[in-house]
Amino acid sequence: MDSRAVTIVNTAQGVASYLDGISQRKRANDVRRLCRSNVGIRSHLAALQHDNMQLRARVAELEAKHV
Repeated sequence: MDSRAVTIVNTAQGVASYLDGISQRKRANDVRRLCRSNVGIRSHLAALQHDNMQLRARVAELEAKHV
């Protein structure tokens, strides 16, 4: 995860703790759920980008053989 995303997620987790402190547990849990979702989406995106790079390399390799 890039440093900006880490900072944003950490800030949001701090907000969730604050919300817990003022008895806003549902909202705190909503924020935490969004943080987990964000991290999951970023992880999935990184895996997709990695797969894409591998496929592009394989296609380039196959094209080179046929030229």
